[in-house]
Amino acid sequence: MAEYATRRSSAGHIVELAAIVIAAIIVLHIIFVLVGANGGNSIVSTDADWASTLAAWFRDLFTPSNAKLAVVVNYGLAALFYLAVGRIVATLVNRV
Repeated sequence: MAEYATRRSSAGHIVELAAIVIAAIIVLHIIFVLVGANGGNSIVSTDADWASTLAAWFRDLFTPSNAKLAVVVNYGLAALFYLAVGRIVATLVNRV
């Protein structure tokens, strides 16, 4: 019985870990934008590509005149969304 509980718990942890990694990619993009990181750098551009894909639904949700504020708000909402949904799904997986 303990093995079954461990497997069930592990599946939920994997789901939650995936959500945390996705949110971290998005937050890293926000940080790069705020500090004015060089967009030509391969790390910065790769992260920007991944974050843009992951935050696709949220990219132009709000359109403030300040570009940095737009990134913080829209991508920040995407990161929060992934964390919240990841937690909910992990809880459901652990209950099944």
